[in-house]
Amino acid sequence: MAAAAFDAHQYAKRLIDASFSPSQADVLAETTGEIMQELTGVAAAVEKLEYKMTAEFEKQRAYIDKVVAEQNQNTMRWVLTVGAAFGLIQTGLLAAIVVKLLF
Repeated sequence: MAAAAFDAHQYAKRLIDASFSPSQADVLAETTGEIMQELTGVAAAVEKLEYKMTAEFEKQRAYIDKVVAEQNQNTMRWVLTVGAAFGLIQTGLLAAIVVKLLF
């Protein structure tokens, strides 16, 4: 993250031009510079946290996709097994009916 440079001297000069006393302008410029440094540090920490959270979300998304794929596969196996069982039952019943009709 690129932070804009804060020119405390230029800021103090502008404050003096706006009728602040030199001592007031110096204190305000120094304090504003400290605040700008702190904000830059906070912004860098937030950016770092954002990268970490994005990576963690991607890991969780991959895990969820894996679990969903496994569940879909298990569901498909179950459906095929139940379908095969019903097919066998139907075949058995039809065979029994044909045997019954023939004998």
